[in-house]
Amino acid sequence: MHTRAYLLTSALFLTGLAATAQQRLDRSAVFQPELQAELTLKNNDYLFLGLSALNTNGVGTAFSGGQLRLGYEHFWSEQWSGGATLRLQRQYRQGYGDFLGQPGNVIPGVFVRHLGKIGAFNVGQRLGIEYAVSTPKGYFANQDDRALARLRLDVDRLFPLSETVALRPRVAYEAAAYLRFQRDENQLKERTIDFGALRAEVGVRLSPHVDITPWFAYQTVYAVFVPQYDAITGKQISGGRTNIVTPVIGLDARFTLFSDNTAQERRQLPTQH
Repeated sequence: MHTRAYLLTSALFLTGLAATAQQRLDRSAVFQPELQAELTLKNNDYLFLGLSALNTNGVGTAFSGGQLRLGYEHFWSEQWSGGATLRLQRQYRQGYGDFLGQPGNVIPGVFVRHLGKIGAFNVGQRLGIEYAVSTPKGYFANQDDRALARLRLDVDRLFPLSETVALRPRVAYEAAAYLRFQRDENQLKERTIDFGALRAEVGVRLSPHVDITPWFAYQTVYAVFVPQYDAITGKQISGGRTNIVTPVIGLDARFTLFSDNTAQERRQLPTQH
């Protein structure tokens, strides 16, 4: 009951904050494959490594960026866990990361996760804090360092097809907001939510050691630009509150290495972690 109430409250909060945009700009689709490795530890704990590439010029052309992710997660119980992450990435133009347009190429973070069930469905809630550090050298973007709060809600269901093969369809929505402790008087007022991502996927577990996850997402940057007005009518023609929407096509391939004999009992999380 507590899981249902928290999920409903969080969903209403996220959708309500992002519902008042004035404009929408659609970007071309990008492609983001990721190769992952997990080393299992006791009690469902694990170490994680992920290496992704990003192609902003369309599927089939050269990759122009990438990201290295490191992580550790510890389970206190069947429902609660937490951990630490570190993301390292090369930036190009508006920056790369879990959210397109997000600054920072050295990004440490911590998170807490709650896992529950509603009938046959698994329900997850993940709250994280990250600090994005940008370096001004070489190819890296020179942007201000910023702290970021992230909340993700997801629902999935496991469909076993055999003793080793299973499908896991899943839908997730994540919203992120910069932590603003003080704003200069001459700065534009920023949106409450800065980034959002709606993701649908089908995880395919081929064996306890190998699974792949094709996925599709709509990523949104919630921005505020300087308004531009028509000189004759005085009506606003561009700028202001704007949603920049980018379709993202992804493919995760994960390899799991077991450090003990608990392969069959281990609770495997989705590849989005």
